[in-house]
Amino acid sequence: MSKRFETRMLGLVAMAACSISFCQSAAAQAKSPQAKPTAAKAETEKSDAPLLTIGSKAPPLDIEHWISNGNGKFKAVTKFAAGRVYVVEFWATWCGPCIASMPHLAAMQAKYMDKGVQIVSISDEDPETVQAFLKTSVRSSAPEADAKDSGGKQDSKAAKADATPKQTYAQLTSAYCLTTDPDASVSIDYMEAAAQNGIPTSFIVGKTGQVEWIGHPMGIDEPLEQIVADKWDRAAFLVKFKKEQEHDSLMSKLGAKMRKGDTKGALVIIADAKKAANADVATIKMLEKLEYQVRVTPIFAKIEEGDLKEGMAELDAIIKTVTPEQKSELNMIKFKLLVESEEYNAAAKALLAVADDKNVDADSINQLTWQIYEAAKNDAKFPMVLIDAAAIATEKALVTSPKSGMIYDTLAHLVHYQGKLDRAIELQTQAVENSSDSSEEGKTLMLAYLKELKQEKSNK
Repeated sequence: MSKRFETRMLGLVAMAACSISFCQSAAAQAKSPQAKPTAAKAETEKSDAPLLTIGSKAPPLDIEHWISNGNGKFKAVTKFAAGRVYVVEFWATWCGPCIASMPHLAAMQAKYMDKGVQIVSISDEDPETVQAFLKTSVRSSAPEADAKDSGGKQDSKAAKADATPKQTYAQLTSAYCLTTDPDASVSIDYMEAAAQNGIPTSFIVGKTGQVEWIGHPMGIDEPLEQIVADKWDRAAFLVKFKKEQEHDSLMSKLGAKMRKGDTKGALVIIADAKKAANADVATIKMLEKLEYQVRVTPIFAKIEEGDLKEGMAELDAIIKTVTPEQKSELNMIKFKLLVESEEYNAAAKALLAVADDKNVDADSINQLTWQIYEAAKNDAKFPMVLIDAAAIATEKALVTSPKSGMIYDTLAHLVHYQGKLDRAIELQTQAVENSSDSSEEGKTLMLAYLKELKQEKSNK
């Protein structure tokens, strides 16, 4: 079988496979522009300590290296002073969004310099790495202007600007406190304790020493303004933030269990979450989807690793217990996995199961069987059992959608591949007569194929 067919099959079920694969940990990280794993995460995930959240007392700062201090305007901070506001921000030299946020942080510090606000930006890299980065020039977000006039000579102003040394990141970040904490103790106390998986992330510590806001530094303007002005509604923000944070914490714990292959442990976490959901319908529904994903993920891993027989037996057992929608999804993936394993007879049966599924619409079946034909038409070794199954599946799609020219067209191509020329002409005639569901280009192709079939008939 051609690799091209396997690639196409993978593409056809990619959407279903993605929803099955246990990638929630990555999804949670993707909500932040840049993500980075931390060495101490596993220990944090084992902890039953309450989350650091909105309204929590902010942990003291234990930072090893203070690199800049607002040009001498700030002192190193361990405990938060009453009546002052602090922005504790986490960044790294490898994090593009962190670097892009630096001009904004510098501007915010300048704006609130005389209003009791101190920004403390923390990396967990070694000082040498940070210092090397700070020597580089600030990246310009503006497109380069054309520095030449109509005579081809460089504009004198542009030439002068080019000769001016560019601002370095050391100069830019000197406006606020830039630090590094290689043992990551502050990151553990804040990022991991608050179930935050990606950087840049900022924490606003308010005048009472409590966490008032957590989020991306580019979204800090409005909450910081309100907190400084004593107009911030902490309770309202907590309601909004709490569910998202609890979800992220759950996903982090599940991800840790699944990476260790501890399916039973992951299911226990979900069971506990269901009990704590207090019959909240939306939450329970979300947890049931997670439970399903946790159950099927190790099965797919087993099949991908080569244990096809046992994996398929487990998959068939789960298919009998899931919802109709999940059954449709699993049958599609089962077909793909069997094709990849070159179990063509079993794959043909799986394809027919997809065609018999009332939750799979005729257009989806047609798309699948057309891809089978496309893969087969130039492949002399293509397994005929799949062509035969595709023809039967397309016939079933026609029963559901008897006026679809596109489905007639697919079936005509498949039966012609089977060597049934007269039947192919009959079907392609029907395709042309029902081509209202096709584009003008599609109609032209249908007519051309009908002429091709008739020409073949006349040549015999």
